[in-house]
Amino acid sequence: MKKRIYLNFLGLILLCSLLLSVSVGGIMYYVIINQEKAAIKDRAALTADLLNRGVEFSERHFTDYINHNPEAARLTVIARDGTVLLDSKAAAASMENHGDRIEFIQALQTGHGESSRYSGTLGASTYFYAIRLNDGNVLRVSMTMNSIAGALPAVLTAMAAVAVLVLLIANSVARRLTRNILRPLSEIDFDGGNAAIYDELIPYAKKIDQQKREIDAQIVALKNRADTIEAITGNMKEGIILIDKNGTVLIANKSAEDVFGDMPRKNILHICRDIDFGQCVRQCLSGTGAEIEFEQGGKVYSVYFSPVRAGETLNGGVILLFDITARYETEKQRREFSANVSHELKTPLTSISALAEMIENGMAKAEDVRGFAEKISVQASRLISIIEDIIRLSEFDEGKIIREYSEFDLCELSDSVAGILRGKANEKRVTVNVTGGGLRVTANRRMIDELLYNLIDNAIKYNKENGEVSVSLSMENGFAKIAVTDTGIGIASEHHSRVFERFYRADKSRSKRTGGTGLGLSIVKHIAEHHGGRVELESAEGAGTTVICWIAALRA
Repeated sequence: MKKRIYLNFLGLILLCSLLLSVSVGGIMYYVIINQEKAAIKDRAALTADLLNRGVEFSERHFTDYINHNPEAARLTVIARDGTVLLDSKAAAASMENHGDRIEFIQALQTGHGESSRYSGTLGASTYFYAIRLNDGNVLRVSMTMNSIAGALPAVLTAMAAVAVLVLLIANSVARRLTRNILRPLSEIDFDGGNAAIYDELIPYAKKIDQQKREIDAQIVALKNRADTIEAITGNMKEGIILIDKNGTVLIANKSAEDVFGDMPRKNILHICRDIDFGQCVRQCLSGTGAEIEFEQGGKVYSVYFSPVRAGETLNGGVILLFDITARYETEKQRREFSANVSHELKTPLTSISALAEMIENGMAKAEDVRGFAEKISVQASRLISIIEDIIRLSEFDEGKIIREYSEFDLCELSDSVAGILRGKANEKRVTVNVTGGGLRVTANRRMIDELLYNLIDNAIKYNKENGEVSVSLSMENGFAKIAVTDTGIGIASEHHSRVFERFYRADKSRSKRTGGTGLGLSIVKHIAEHHGGRVELESAEGAGTTVICWIAALRA
């Protein structure tokens, strides 16, 4: 823009200078011509006056004073019939008749005449002025234009010098004008006042300022929206990956990068080499959605592939990853639980059904019926125990346990439970000791009773002969601590993380011999958590086991 304005100003100044020079030159030329013509007319009038006064000129006088200078004025006397009588440039006898000359004809008619034409005699353009004398002859004075134009070179030289000066001045003026015109535009302050701006541009400046403010507001809104989207996607547990139509990752949130690592500007097919995953990516980029479950880094994900279109054009795709590991494990546990429940229920039911069938068909002797009935009763009791434990766990899962808290002495309850199981302990020659006294808590007495029963029962069941079970009660940091320690077979470290799962047995053969259902420790864990506590396990194979329960519900 600056260059264009500068060139326009320079061109305008030069054009004006050229037009001015041509105009001045033309005027000067016109003035000089008119001055020369006036001089010729004055000379002709003076000579005519002399001739009219009677001064005689003969051919001898004209011939003696012939002036061969082509730039000098030429005097010619012409008779009425056009015959040249006298001439200052040539012999009159040698000249042709001038009766057809325009200036001669005008002089005869009006007393004077003039014309300009090319003269073959002089070889130049000539101005002619004629006056009719008193005797009827015509005096003509002429002069070539070359002599008149002779004054122009000096004038043109001066004009050229002036033109160069004008060019230099024009260059300086054009630069200054350009700078002065653009300065207010370059110094526009849209955030402040515009006092220096042209009045004609103020509406445009206000419009631009308004648009600038709108654009700034839109930028802020877009940035806020981008920050909001980034904050949302960045804190989402679900992984989000946006890919272009070539499979290149454009955007990936933190959850997705936790699965695949750093991804932007990499091809998703190079990041994940899973065959099914790659096939779904290709299907998505062909315009069809897909869904799979796949395992990555020890976790299970449900992945959804959705194509992204702009009208009819496919621009890429969105990949959503949902961590379903917990659900997958829960489903796995549910299947295992169902299988274990079926197995645990099937065993006593099979025994009951077989014994009952033998009695019904008379296959049992009369003396054996009582023994069969006792076995049926034992298996029925075992079946009822399993069902009760399953119902109890279901209540915990569904959150249907009612908060029936009451205050009681934990030591007295522990002594009571130990007393109930002391007969079973005596059969294995295992001693049970309860330490700690005067410990009153507010909790669900029935649940704590069940917790103590399961812990002490397991400690007796999996103990060695002549072993010992210690129940230690104490208060630590606002929690009631129940620690049950046995001197039994212990639990290998690889089973520690699973012993509180339903139906899990570290030693399946021994559990079957002891009649365990595999639900006791799971119930203990749920009771402790129901009371805001937790369960800890300390055990080593062959070195005994200690189960510690922390109960937080100490106030009603």
